[in-house]
Amino acid sequence: MDWRFKACLQGVFSLLPWGERLNHVFQRYVTHTLPLDENRFQGMLSTSKQHVENLRMHVSKPLEQAVFYEFGTGWDLLIPLAYWALGIEKQILVDIRPLVRPALVNDAIERFSRIPTPFPLRRKPAATLPTDAEYVQELRKRYGIDYRAPCDARATGMAQDSVDCISSTNALNHIPVGDVRGILRECHRLLGHGGAASFLIDYKDNYSYFDPRISAYNFLRYSEERWRFFSPALHYQNRLRHRDFMILCEEAGFEVVEARTMGGTSEDLRLLQALDLDEQFKRYRIEDLAVRSCWMTLRKRGEASGVSRVTGT
Repeated sequence: MDWRFKACLQGVFSLLPWGERLNHVFQRYVTHTLPLDENRFQGMLSTSKQHVENLRMHVSKPLEQAVFYEFGTGWDLLIPLAYWALGIEKQILVDIRPLVRPALVNDAIERFSRIPTPFPLRRKPAATLPTDAEYVQELRKRYGIDYRAPCDARATGMAQDSVDCISSTNALNHIPVGDVRGILRECHRLLGHGGAASFLIDYKDNYSYFDPRISAYNFLRYSEERWRFFSPALHYQNRLRHRDFMILCEEAGFEVVEARTMGGTSEDLRLLQALDLDEQFKRYRIEDLAVRSCWMTLRKRGEASGVSRVTGT
């Protein structure tokens, strides 16, 4: 699919009152990106386990006793279900809009029993959810998942120091920079003593997943004004680079105790050197632009338990 066609379609959906539903229908019945296929299901399970391992290294209490908090959880709740399968008992999830689709959650639950998992689980989700509004109560009752939507992650109304673990998976790259600042400040307020946050951030042009003719860096060609047309509300991409996120986290009061970057190969550098970069991206070192994604672990400044680690692969 030509990425510009997808961008136009997402732009139309973003303007319509029922655009979120149309977007769901489009992804489920046209592009078939929902529900996740077996490979992506297993990949998300591995992502969940990596979050848990990152947090276990830096959180002062056993994770089974910890309160988990996640923002931008999406439609199928696969990662929160995987946390439950790994032994996590209490989770609070927030989304700016009620995005959960019980049918997709049930599909994820059923996949746990029929698809081999890439690592052992303490337990497997089995109880499916009702497809009406009662699913919220059932999530809390059966899986310890407190789903709150609509809820503004910049101002949740939750008590200060009320969570132990914070996670986010490929959400921060889809949020305007001003809102990222607000969300990080709120995360800092919510995180209790001895807690930690684990973020996975995707720095790639997400249209490259749909159109193999463009690279992961294609969106760096466009000015802010031109890019606004290709970045509608339902498929917003802020184009912030790794260095930008490191600064934002530090400004919010966090210390980055580990940052593991992916990308920056010789082929990545070749792609960037051949690209006609917009002026705003010429101020970055090419090695900074080349980072494709990052696992980032944070603690409140002054609480870091060891030497910060920054690694690349």
